[in-house]
Amino acid sequence: MLPTMAPGCAHPVPWLSAPSFERSQARLRRAATEFPVLPLPHTLQAARRNGRRSGALALAVGLRRRRGSFSARPSRLQATSDKKAWDDTEDADLWENIRGPPPGQINSFVPGASLKDAKIFAATRTIAVAPWSEDVTPKPIFAISDGPGLVAELVAKMGFRQFGDISKSMVEVLAEVETKEDVKAAIDKAATLAPEESLAIEQAGAMVIFSMSDQEMAEFLVAECGQQGVPCINFMESVVLALESRLQLPRGSRDSPGAASRYGVFAVSDSSAEASYRISCKALKQFPKAKVQQITCCPGVKSLQEIDHIVQEALRRNGVIIYTLASPGMSRFLRQQCERAKVPYADVFQPVVIALKRYLDYPPVGVAGGHYSKEDRLPAKSLELPWEEKPIID
Repeated sequence: MLPTMAPGCAHPVPWLSAPSFERSQARLRRAATEFPVLPLPHTLQAARRNGRRSGALALAVGLRRRRGSFSARPSRLQATSDKKAWDDTEDADLWENIRGPPPGQINSFVPGASLKDAKIFAATRTIAVAPWSEDVTPKPIFAISDGPGLVAELVAKMGFRQFGDISKSMVEVLAEVETKEDVKAAIDKAATLAPEESLAIEQAGAMVIFSMSDQEMAEFLVAECGQQGVPCINFMESVVLALESRLQLPRGSRDSPGAASRYGVFAVSDSSAEASYRISCKALKQFPKAKVQQITCCPGVKSLQEIDHIVQEALRRNGVIIYTLASPGMSRFLRQQCERAKVPYADVFQPVVIALKRYLDYPPVGVAGGHYSKEDRLPAKSLELPWEEKPIID
């Protein structure tokens, strides 16, 4: 599998703040003139010798110790400065600003995110490459919710469909997780499913896809996952943020929203729109006085013109757009049009797919509906209906 590496860096550095990222890259480029970057297998071995440290820190320490054996190599940097190229004090801000994924969302998917955030995300995301003859290797996925867990299960299975047959998925639903004790028990269980030799940089433990109505409880769950090296994503957070932006109310507020007589919610999908509809319903429960009488479902969206029309209607009706699109290109276009029209939006699906791609180390298909199972198969005759035999012409 081939990770995309930040320039001058031996390992992807996830979610680094922009100023620290730029400073760190300059240091890495300077150091690279003196010290060759070792192959990835050596850095992983060094990381294992140094214990379960987090991300780029373990790799950098491994490189630093490994380079100690090349003491005979001349150092122009040390000749011109008393500080070493990898001085601990000088690089302290680099290590302090390396974080795991933000709570439940990736910065470039948040409305109003800067271009700099998007560039950092693009430079540090992992690109999964699969052998042509191999299917995805299923791994455990926990769908956790403080309710019945139906929406979390739907999102988890819909995400897995982008990688393989849903009948082979390992999705386990943990419902009614309402207390800190419940959260600890759930994350403890997820952490036990990590491979014995996995590193912290490999995100040990089962993948957790969750939704929590209580923001404090959601933050507690993220903190527990961080302590135990369990990857997680809160797929509901971006939806609630979009509704807060449109209604101008905090979640859980009993007040009525602004001056508009009513607000629109558009559930958009390239498939049935069932997931985006259920997600919208669940999120609206946190705004009991919202002036939303119904949800406009827009299934089977296939063209950019349809997207343009949806955005214009959402603008006209004081709406917010909640969408699940498998195509990264269509998802990006919808986000772009929403940004231009100043329409609040929430891209629910792409962050989940990207998180699963990193976790499963396998590329998604990026098409509506994803992989089909035996139950989904259509008769051959129905598939051949659009076919047409045509003569060969000059």
